[in-house]
Amino acid sequence: MHDSAIEMAKRLLVDSIWKSANLEGLGTTFPKTEAILANAPTTTRTEEVLFVVNMKRAWQFLLDNLQYDNSIMLLREFDKIVGELLFRYAGEIRTIPVQIGGTSWEPEMPRTGIIIDVLREIEQTVDIELRALKYFCYITRTQMFIDGNKRVAQLMANKILIENNIGIFQVPIEHLEEFKGLLIHFYETGYDAEMIAFMRKHCIKRVSVPLKKHG
Repeated sequence: MHDSAIEMAKRLLVDSIWKSANLEGLGTTFPKTEAILANAPTTTRTEEVLFVVNMKRAWQFLLDNLQYDNSIMLLREFDKIVGELLFRYAGEIRTIPVQIGGTSWEPEMPRTGIIIDVLREIEQTVDIELRALKYFCYITRTQMFIDGNKRVAQLMANKILIENNIGIFQVPIEHLEEFKGLLIHFYETGYDAEMIAFMRKHCIKRVSVPLKKHG
């Protein structure tokens, strides 16, 4: 039996949320993530609990709405869910400057019209894996929300891969430091080729295709 991308996403849900938490620097362990999702007693910070619970809800929303258009409205909905009780103005396109840890580079103020145009352009990308990774890069670098941009970017990349039955997007723990370094470099230069090559190699878990039998 071979997984479909939806089955893979459901089966690896705890794993995906745990990896997202580590990408955000929360350092939540896999058993802790599992315990929070199972509502089991565990020693943890409120922020971790909210992060994990919100991500679970965002994943649920994603899997229930695969037919939904890939649009600015969808991105706002993702941010609204991941940010609930965690940060202000969740789901709103930001109107104040933000700073990014690890670099002095500052993203410019997002403009709704430009975002809509760029999303439409990305949607035309024929190579589906590249489309998913372009979404990830654009959302993270534009910083259209006050917070939650990397979470929204991961959810969006996953939606593209899952709706096309390719697999899922995750940042492996063992490649986390390298990934963060490449992300900072991408923020500062705007060139996504190195980032995309890295993500293609390490961040897409593909659904295995059954081998055809001969004879």
